[in-house]
Amino acid sequence: MADTMIRRLPGDELHELFAHDPFIRWDIARPHTSQIWVVGDAVALQRHSHSRRIHGISLLGRDDVPELLDVVLADLPPEINGLSVERQFLPLLEERLGPRLAGGGDWDWMWTEQAPEPVPAQDRLVILDDTRDAAEISALNQIGNPTAESEPGTGRTQLWLGAREHGRLIAAGAMHLTPGGAPHLAGIVVDPQARGRGLGTAVTAGLARHAIERHGVCTLGMYADNDRARDIYERIGFRVARAWASRRMTPTDTAR
Repeated sequence: MADTMIRRLPGDELHELFAHDPFIRWDIARPHTSQIWVVGDAVALQRHSHSRRIHGISLLGRDDVPELLDVVLADLPPEINGLSVERQFLPLLEERLGPRLAGGGDWDWMWTEQAPEPVPAQDRLVILDDTRDAAEISALNQIGNPTAESEPGTGRTQLWLGAREHGRLIAAGAMHLTPGGAPHLAGIVVDPQARGRGLGTAVTAGLARHAIERHGVCTLGMYADNDRARDIYERIGFRVARAWASRRMTPTDTAR
């Protein structure tokens, strides 16, 4: 049986143990101050969403994930209401928790350290202002993607890029920072009437180029079934580091 550690790892020890892993390197804060479970080659991290509505645990690893999941479920903090596993382990999660899982989604965490080549329509890009242009960006989100997570006007965005046509905003995208301090793209939206003209690719490439020039890396998350976005990201140079299945769950007193 694997050697089990249930503790907080001090300082940068988590990043030293998993130095090869781009997700931990670029997405996880140094130091990670919440609970960490380690079983053999697998690790589980207590995390929360930016909105703090979801307090979750992310599990990653290979052979020791089944044992790790059992350890985590036996030691589950009461505030936890979500679990994320790599999609190959979703059947295991469903076996352990069954009807106590309450929906969620599948998504991919991607990264690149290669600056994109020039793309068509990049000369149309303009820098947007998080405060002055917030209402216009929000209106674009409503018609282009109501679930966009760019959060205009909140001060979270490090850089906005967009495109206008006859003064009207027809494309926009944001660059945030992960808890690990790496650039993370969010809320890339194109007006439905302006799609098919390369604007989404131009915004993505422009943000990625800026991120890599200044930070050496760029990251993003995408819904796994968004084939249009996947095609854009892969052509620009992004690769999947973690293919996640995230599920909400009922209170922990029924999950023990």
